[in-house]
Amino acid sequence: MNLSHVILGRSNRKKAARPIRKSKTILKFETLEDRLQPSVSVFRPITEVGNNVANPTWGVAGTDLIRLTAAAYSNGINSPSLPQDQSARAISDILNSQADPNNTALDSQTVNQQSLSDFVYSFGQFMDHDMDLTLDNGASDPIAVPVGDPIGGSTDASLAFNLSNVDPATGTSTKNPAQDITSITAYLDLSQIYGSDLATDNALRTFSGGQMKTSTGGLPPLDNLTYFTATQLAQINASVGGMANDGPLPESDLYVTGDTRGNENVELTVLQTLFLDNHNKIASELQKMNPTWSDEQIFQEARKLNIAEYQAIVYNEWIPDVLGANALPAYKGYNPSVNPSISNEFSTVAFRFGHSLLSGNVERQGNDGQAVADSVPLSEDFFDSSILNGEGQASTTDPVTGLATTDIGAVLKGDADGDAQAEDPQVINEVRDLLFNEVIPGVGGGQDLIALDIQRGRVNGIGSYNQVREGLGLPAVTSFAQITSNVTVQQELQQAYGNVNNIDAFEGGLAEDPVPGSDVGPLFQKIMVNQFERLRDGDRFFYLNETFTPQEFQIFEQGNTLSKVIENNTDITNLQSDVFIFQASISGTVHGSSPNHAGVPGITVQLEDTSGDILATTKTGPGGHYSFNQLSGPAADPSNASGVSGTGYYQIVLSLPTGVKQVTQSPAAVLISVSGTNITSVDFGINIPAPPPPPPAGHGGPMGQSGPGMLPNILQSPPASTSVTNASSSSITSAAPVVKSNLSTPLDFNSLMQGTRVSNSILEQKSEMRVYKSTQVSNLASGLFVTGL
Repeated sequence: MNLSHVILGRSNRKKAARPIRKSKTILKFETLEDRLQPSVSVFRPITEVGNNVANPTWGVAGTDLIRLTAAAYSNGINSPSLPQDQSARAISDILNSQADPNNTALDSQTVNQQSLSDFVYSFGQFMDHDMDLTLDNGASDPIAVPVGDPIGGSTDASLAFNLSNVDPATGTSTKNPAQDITSITAYLDLSQIYGSDLATDNALRTFSGGQMKTSTGGLPPLDNLTYFTATQLAQINASVGGMANDGPLPESDLYVTGDTRGNENVELTVLQTLFLDNHNKIASELQKMNPTWSDEQIFQEARKLNIAEYQAIVYNEWIPDVLGANALPAYKGYNPSVNPSISNEFSTVAFRFGHSLLSGNVERQGNDGQAVADSVPLSEDFFDSSILNGEGQASTTDPVTGLATTDIGAVLKGDADGDAQAEDPQVINEVRDLLFNEVIPGVGGGQDLIALDIQRGRVNGIGSYNQVREGLGLPAVTSFAQITSNVTVQQELQQAYGNVNNIDAFEGGLAEDPVPGSDVGPLFQKIMVNQFERLRDGDRFFYLNETFTPQEFQIFEQGNTLSKVIENNTDITNLQSDVFIFQASISGTVHGSSPNHAGVPGITVQLEDTSGDILATTKTGPGGHYSFNQLSGPAADPSNASGVSGTGYYQIVLSLPTGVKQVTQSPAAVLISVSGTNITSVDFGINIPAPPPPPPAGHGGPMGQSGPGMLPNILQSPPASTSVTNASSSSITSAAPVVKSNLSTPLDFNSLMQGTRVSNSILEQKSEMRVYKSTQVSNLASGLFVTGL
């Protein structure tokens, strides 16, 4: 069979291809040779040693994090950077609280400015655990807790903070400052699935049919003798320092993954499970296609394809959605002079931006958008593997939380439907006060993730915000107003630091106004673009530089987006095409009063707040459809039919011509819930008086015809269905039966956008109001009624 080389953008035979964003992967085939079977000698090494032939240790485990800017230790060698007169916790209290001012026990809710879903931070953490891990060295440097602090109060209270491993060959002089060591490979190679060393990889494999070990229902194997020999358990614990466990379960009940942190939270564990199952699914397909292949051949080819799909998701979905569509320059092929190693600025500063996006609860939903189990508070979610049951297993009760268990699909669906918080200094209480629920010396309670982030930057010798900016070629700021346009944040920065030159790089980066089209400011964008460009260009086995058979490329195409990988491996079938984006709308149809009447174009529709102030105005288009979009954007002008600026109640009101009557209630109250921005549908029925008889012959006039400014006659055709607008698609209107609809002519919802929710939507029949919560548009629950009957 022909072996094809997948290349980006150009071919020796053809003109350069135009780059295409997102899932439209820029791939071409160039025939290289004929070969019956792949050679297992050309695969990516588990350890990554030799990925770069000339520099074989670049990006491998046990090497130093590199620096993009000069180390800024206060003594020039290894003492924490920046003034220590304000503790990291004190800074966090001033800048990072997201408590509701009316009820400090609750978090206020923010709306992500790029309409990013919860997948951005959960998948971001999954990526992070593939790129770097600095293990503790046993020493501690507690963080002081201010007197009167919400989680403290005593004069000797502190937050536990452990120092990380430092290269023993460094930290000897100002010319050789301390450098931190990473314990895993840097490359985007799914080391969190396969491990960064051969002992871990071998322990996780079955050595039959290319498969990896799983426990019941496709979950990762448990850390006990049922799944591993005593020798293997010892090897795993020696290789990755044991499976991290700061939770209530014994280690034997934790899952074993390629990375020690696989049990940290349920959203992370389900992604670990997803790509483990994806490997096994690909391996099964390859074995069917190639029955003569050995276990090693199947395993390595399945691993290559699994990594290729993962890298495509990172570079075609996650990065454009977070950093901007054109943030990364075009790929020009492998460059052996590029070092892919992780930078300290990336690991310690920029890639922690996702902590600002965290939601307070883990939602669990089915295909219909309905909750299948109670949400799990994030503070109760850490290191609790018992909240999950395998695919096909009956729900049980989690002994830790007392909540019902669910399979991974329910959590994945919840992340796709949930809105991330805004990227800003505010961070939810679940991780700012209650992280891990660890006991704090002298206090009791939980940890503060943001204080840990600040302290990690100081201990690792990261320079101040201005020092890092200048080191990366960005201008230093001279005022707080140059960092952010938010006056409140300016004042809080002033209170916390006094001077712009004292700001921690992490806090300054969080506070920056985002770059247009990006979710982050210029500092974080600069650091992340640098890292992801080096990880791509410096990887000899990057998926666009790999070779695939046509059969393998077909498998790749079936899983080159995260939504495809989820739908291939779970029962979830109802996802938006790009699960990292959830941009909702309020939309609907204005149609005639009879079930047989079509939608009416040209009707003015107003979006109002509860006081009756008009936020936006639009007109119904063909089929009578209207839409107000961009729920997470600012209150927009009427020219683009936008205007929903956040959560709360809105009203949809028709402005009708004289003589036209509305037969449904007005205004219709629409709730955009604080638990997530949801797509909502509001339909209207109207009565249009019959036109007078046509004038006698030779006396034509406007009353006898449909002309400019006149309402057209109602067509005798089925009514148009509800439309849905999502960030990744345009409005879609379609016509197949709705379950238990009492319409004489059934509506069709088959073509509606998948993966979008209707929450608390108001659907009216005549004067009756019916509320259906969390109804899935493309899989509507029974009892749906359409207005204007």
